[in-house]
Amino acid sequence: MYLSNLSLLNFKNISQADLELSNRVNCFLGDNGQGKTNLLDAIYHLSYTKSFFNSIDSQNVMFDESLYVIQGAVKNEQEEYKLYCGLKKGEKKIFKKNKKIYKKLADHIGFFPVVMITPYDINLILEGGETRRRFFDALIAQFDKNYLFELLQYNKLLKQRNALLKTNSNSVDLLEVYEDQMIEKAQSIHESRKNFIDEFIPIFNKFYQDISSNKESVDLDYTSRLCMKIR
Repeated sequence: MYLSNLSLLNFKNISQADLELSNRVNCFLGDNGQGKTNLLDAIYHLSYTKSFFNSIDSQNVMFDESLYVIQGAVKNEQEEYKLYCGLKKGEKKIFKKNKKIYKKLADHIGFFPVVMITPYDINLILEGGETRRRFFDALIAQFDKNYLFELLQYNKLLKQRNALLKTNSNSVDLLEVYEDQMIEKAQSIHESRKNFIDEFIPIFNKFYQDISSNKESVDLDYTSRLCMKIR
């Protein structure tokens, strides 16, 4: 599956662009500040339904404009799929596949998998476990729909539980309901992360040995424990 074309209107600093893309390697060349990274972010947008760099949709609209539109065509060996993402300030974002609007944006995650590589990836090493967990969450969610569902449900329950605590309510029964449900979701999330890490470590060590002249493998036990924690 590959992106065969990309069209932008008022997305960040790009007023309009129409690109035909190769099914092999595509390179964007230009001076600094011309929008190369924004083109990549638009592609990410068509995969994750949101920006990699700024999750506040209204801030991705070009200055002094009222809306942005991102469109693209994704092809595989059998079919072509038309993707559309549009946002008008003050209104709900619309995301379509073949002119059919998604009721839930999460239903699109995993259809068109992408990996974004940026200089900020160094933060996976320099920062704490939360950064690594977000990275693995985004990765696993692309091929495991149940994981994405459990993660979204856990975060929703977490917000509801925290909102209840802030009200100084004495509703102990409701608090216990939230926490029992959170435990169930957390166990499922933990198990999925553990399974992914167990598969990931041998692959990581193989590539590490290739680039380090077959030195000893890296001990990833500590990193894997950080990634498997829920929060």
